[in-house]
Amino acid sequence: MLLTPAKGLRPDGAGATVPLFLIPDALDTAMPEFDAVVRALWRGRSPYDGFVAERFKPDAQGWNSEHPFLADTLRRVRPGLVIEIGVWKGGSTIHMASILRDLGIDGVVLAVDTWLGSWEHWQQDEWFPSLLCQNGYPSMYYTFLANVVAAGTQGHVLPLPQDSANAAFVVLYRGLRPQVVHIDAGHDYEAVMADLKRWWPLLPPGGVLIADDYDPDGKVWPTVRDAVDDFLRETPHRDFEALPYKARFTKV
Repeated sequence: MLLTPAKGLRPDGAGATVPLFLIPDALDTAMPEFDAVVRALWRGRSPYDGFVAERFKPDAQGWNSEHPFLADTLRRVRPGLVIEIGVWKGGSTIHMASILRDLGIDGVVLAVDTWLGSWEHWQQDEWFPSLLCQNGYPSMYYTFLANVVAAGTQGHVLPLPQDSANAAFVVLYRGLRPQVVHIDAGHDYEAVMADLKRWWPLLPPGGVLIADDYDPDGKVWPTVRDAVDDFLRETPHRDFEALPYKARFTKV
């Protein structure tokens, strides 16, 4: 969904005046959502323009990519804009985009990632090769694009190659507002809490946030559960649900 950003809103919840030179002029809300987001973020040129998918080998490996909360939330909310923070190779991005496509929803999944890997991927030898480093720099972004094209979901997926903090400001200042946010980025307490505080203000009332790797028993990634629980103790919300390994809740 494209909106004119309101003054006084910042992704960390603090008050700030939005710099007017960063707000796109005359956003056309009658455009198809994909075209509107391309115009807002990419100045009208799709990231897929000139991309030759055949040059890159698809690799759809992922974790927890088809959790029931994802499909159920999209069917209920029918969002124009879903933002996923932490994408890896695009498993859950593609799953959500497929649901939008199959339901005939005019919507886009905006995939936020640096595609440089997290500290876990650099630390663990089994995941490091997936970064596809060339001259010391990861090139996994192209694997992601190839996966999206191979799945036929390029009409419902757009990448935003930024870290979470910068992406939140870009989204706000370019006049975008999601109805669903899926957080699957850093797993340490501080990173999860920062993402919750950063993206929650961008949801409208009735918007849904889904937190990945939430284990109700706290045995898997207990730092994720602790951060979500601490955040919700201080944050008005409704309809909290948790199933291994995701939690979701709605903004009031």
